[in-house]
Amino acid sequence: MAGKFFIFRFDDVEVHEREFTLVKAGETLAVEPKAFRVLLTLLRNPGKLIGKEELLNAVWGDAAVTDNSLARSIALLRRLLGDETRNPRYIETVATVGYRFIGKVGVSEDASGELDGVAKPVVPVSGEPAAVPANWQAAVATTAPPQTNTSGDHTEPGGKHKRLPGWLMSGAVVLAAGLASAIWYLHRPLPPPKITGYAQITYDGRRKVLGATDGSRLYFNQSSPHLIAQIAVNGGETAPLPFAIPGVVDWLMDLSPDGSSALVGSLEEGRTGMGQWVVPVLGGAPRRLEDTPAVNQFGWPIDGTSFSPDGASVIYSDAAGQIVLSRIDGSGKRKLAHVGSFAAGFRWSPDGKVIRFHTPDGLWEMAQDGTGAHRLLSGWKRGACCGRWTPDGSFYLFLGPGSQIFALDERRGFLRQPPSDPIELTNGPLHWGPLIPGRDGKTIFADGQTLRGELVRIDTKSDNAQPYLGGISAETISFSPDGNSVAYVAFPGGPLWKASRDGSNRIQLTQPPGYAFNPRWSPDSREIVYFLFGPDGHSSIHRISADGTPLWLTPEATEDLADPEWSPDGKKIVFANGPVAYYTSSKRDLRIVDLETRQVTVVPGSDGMRSPRWSPDGRYVLAIQGASEGLALFDFATRQWRKLPVSGDTEYPWFSHDSRSVYFMRVGRNQGVFRIPVEGGKEDRVADMSDWHLTGYFGFSMTLDPDDAPLVLRDAGSDDIYALTLEEK
Repeated sequence: MAGKFFIFRFDDVEVHEREFTLVKAGETLAVEPKAFRVLLTLLRNPGKLIGKEELLNAVWGDAAVTDNSLARSIALLRRLLGDETRNPRYIETVATVGYRFIGKVGVSEDASGELDGVAKPVVPVSGEPAAVPANWQAAVATTAPPQTNTSGDHTEPGGKHKRLPGWLMSGAVVLAAGLASAIWYLHRPLPPPKITGYAQITYDGRRKVLGATDGSRLYFNQSSPHLIAQIAVNGGETAPLPFAIPGVVDWLMDLSPDGSSALVGSLEEGRTGMGQWVVPVLGGAPRRLEDTPAVNQFGWPIDGTSFSPDGASVIYSDAAGQIVLSRIDGSGKRKLAHVGSFAAGFRWSPDGKVIRFHTPDGLWEMAQDGTGAHRLLSGWKRGACCGRWTPDGSFYLFLGPGSQIFALDERRGFLRQPPSDPIELTNGPLHWGPLIPGRDGKTIFADGQTLRGELVRIDTKSDNAQPYLGGISAETISFSPDGNSVAYVAFPGGPLWKASRDGSNRIQLTQPPGYAFNPRWSPDSREIVYFLFGPDGHSSIHRISADGTPLWLTPEATEDLADPEWSPDGKKIVFANGPVAYYTSSKRDLRIVDLETRQVTVVPGSDGMRSPRWSPDGRYVLAIQGASEGLALFDFATRQWRKLPVSGDTEYPWFSHDSRSVYFMRVGRNQGVFRIPVEGGKEDRVADMSDWHLTGYFGFSMTLDPDDAPLVLRDAGSDDIYALTLEEK
């Protein structure tokens, strides 16, 4: 029997159920399979409110997922369809309940999915939402059967009948049944893996990132204090792992397959990149490799280098995305591929034929010789990283949306192809860091984080820190000029809130998905601008009224936009054009939009700059140059840029309220808040945070209160290593 398939049509969109495709304005768009099934479920029930639980059951079945997976799929669909959350044309959200498809839908049978001679009724498109025929699940009528009879006879030419022997008929039936069973067995989907247990290994709660294992010990990077440490895979005492190399040893990137050598990064005075070293674990002379960019957009050193399976070579990327393979003595260097932005986390498959890695855009794969480089999980856009294969190659484990652990099932057979959809292995309160599969193939080691912060105010005269607004878990605080209100972003969820100055009368202005950042009040205290990290990893800027009503800000743009800031007269807004992640090779500059004329202009000489701030007196725009090139001021009077004499990395720059000084933050070993006069002079530290644990979307954040006292988010969560039991049936 042949089953019916349908084509759903609304506006310029066609959804082909049989071909599993979505066509918009004649262009076939790539859709993540789970999101496509969510869309099908809604289209089969137009106008009907479908509860979240019903949608989760229909699409994910028994898989352990939460509402976040569903919300992410809905967000992907809205982006593809050009729909909006606040003013939907197609998918309406009923808060806390579910979703309904509100567009006008036409439905017809897909003739390409039927047998010849079968009727193909059409459901006409009407002005009202059309329901899919009630029997859409049923099979269509069958064609006439071949001429056989129940006695086992078959008709020969001329109408004569000849009876087949009974034993032959029985044998044929048994053979056919056995063959069908064998085909089913070889083709059947295997049960998905699952996590069945959690065992905590460390108990100090300090921020850490796993680096490698030799089978008996785990090696990891720890902050506050910064060190490389080790612990037995079954737990016990943590011990530092010293390395005698120049500079400050800061990061363990990889361990050779035999456990004899480590790839270690170091930071040195006068060098902007991170030094890479091959260091014998049990002692010996270290060997220096080519430097790489120092830190990523979260302020952590980049694990950009990995050993090859034989331990004789290393693979790494430069900031522009050029992937290089070199022997550990520096010889035989050759370029493998170019992917357009910094790449990291290189891992060979167990058979050595494939290399996978990640960029800011997600997971990538290429052959061992660098050919065929392409994106994995194209429907995910961004948000996947840090993958590794299990020792037998059955599963590729990686971090996905929500910092949860996912698996790609790589098990193949004679007639079995692995499923294309990743399997979500974890879904709970813990956020997971980079993982390492155990050598037994039954364990996953990862550091689990409970994300929570405490907002504190630092008195720059006494260096004393006190909880602010009750110590709420919030970052990038902004105060209205009239002194009545405050806006902030809740951590870790990312919604934008407005409240009275004392924290009362709270109103939520934005809803997930998406993480709001850096809200700034207009000079008249009536509006707020901010930027938003979307579920696809791109950033956009927004302008809203104080009650949350969206307002016009910029023309439609495909570029990443971030860090909007008002001019003192409230007539213009400066913003950063380009990716927030500064180690990509993508072009970036600063631009100004005139809210009256709606014209957008580029700030002269701002190539490569980010994080713009407009001085309260209107004379300057302040910005960060590149990755770690310090601060610069654009003088509107001279139309020229002038560098400020700061040393080292700078983040979160802010003008003092009298426009005479610039405050900024550093993280790492020299962690603290610093200040430098606008008209020249030396920088000075106004807040020492060298022993602080910080947190936030980027791992840290800083703003100023109306008295120029720094507000930072101190880490109040926990971070420990766990052993997760991976069960495969």
